Amino acid sequence: MRIKTLGALAVLTLCAVPAALLTAVAVVRLSFRERPPVRPSGRTVLLTGGKMTKCLQLARMFHSLGDRVVAVETPDYRYCGTRFSESVAAFHVIPKFSNGDSSAYGRALESIIVEENVDLVVPVASPAAALHDARIKPQLSRYAEVFHFDEDVIEALDDKFAFGEMCRSFGLSAPEAHRFESTEDLLNFSFPEGKRYILKSIKYDPVFRLDLRKLPHPGYRERIAGLPITPNHPWVLQEFVEGREVCTHSTIRDGQLMLYICSDSSPFQVNYDMLDLPNVHAWVETFARKLGGTGQASFDFIIRDDGEVMPIECNPRTHSAITLFHDQPEAALAYWESDSRREKEWRPLSRTQPTFWWYHELHRLWKAEGIEEVEFILNRILSGKEAVFSWEDPLPFFFINHVQIPMLLLRSLIEDRDWTHIDFNIGKIAEVGGD
Repeated sequence: MRIKTLGALAVLTLCAVPAALLTAVAVVRLSFRERPPVRPSGRTVLLTGGKMTKCLQLARMFHSLGDRVVAVETPDYRYCGTRFSESVAAFHVIPKFSNGDSSAYGRALESIIVEENVDLVVPVASPAAALHDARIKPQLSRYAEVFHFDEDVIEALDDKFAFGEMCRSFGLSAPEAHRFESTEDLLNFSFPEGKRYILKSIKYDPVFRLDLRKLPHPGYRERIAGLPITPNHPWVLQEFVEGREVCTHSTIRDGQLMLYICSDSSPFQVNYDMLDLPNVHAWVETFARKLGGTGQASFDFIIRDDGEVMPIECNPRTHSAITLFHDQPEAALAYWESDSRREKEWRPLSRTQPTFWWYHELHRLWKAEGIEEVEFILNRILSGKEAVFSWEDPLPFFFINHVQIPMLLLRSLIEDRDWTHIDFNIGKIAEVGGD
């Protein structure tokens, strides 16, 4: 593990030299350019989740409207890239919630909202934070609008079994699913002839979520016996659905779809390109209308060959596909109540370049097998838009990749922590039991 960590640090150190030169050129270039002033809107928005690209993207979008942007993060990410964005007027470090206790976290946000005179709070939540943000919503709503679903809705949407039941209650499609609260019950499950299933932890787990072996498979009983399946950590056995995997982001106000994105997907997706799939849009629009409420919801679907849309999970938080609004920042209006009279939701433009993350593509080039794969990756880079880098806002690219991530790797090295991969998109290293 230490060798892997040292290797990652060495590569990032080497890459920091050209990245620093690029950043320096961009900064100098900005100093010679006269940028048109942004007319202040008089509004202030607070964004959580500063470590993630999606927070940076929203910050840039709100800033373009003339909104004053305040960003926050927990101590481990105090030097996150968003902190150094031209779009962010103020940055605060807040306590991390621990052992299910949101009180210190809530008090800190309440204090910042009052101090900064915040009008709107948009949680850009990690999987672990979404429920905490919902629990403190009533507390924060005394001072500002909180663009987040209520606690009971977040709990239901985040629960892969309860979400399927909700879909069926709305008259929408959903795969067969079985909930288990003990290893013994799962081992006693009788698999129907000819059917296959995917086993998932209902609670988000950055490592287990990538194990998508189809059950039953050789040795599955031994695999199951070693899993932490308990009443406090239930798992779901979900019918395996064959077809095309896609993901969506939805910004919803009072059950109305205000902003919508659809892209191809995979278990580890870091490339986004807008798709026009009417059957997926119709499903999402129906779900939003029947759910009601205000918040953000990201769905993962499998589209069968016959066109049936099958939802496999919902993540009630901002999706990284929001980066597809890099050339349409005014879409941030979708989060303000004044835009609720808009007849059609915001969508990425047909000419919008797909987004990618440079260091993920660099890793793929290194691992590529054959010239055809190299050409495919290079074409994706040349035809796309790096999700973080901006000539108008260059510092976040350097700080995310060469300060934020290396600091996490150094902590891992010092504390001898186990990790599986680096996710530059969300500014984290995936650790067992992480968020």
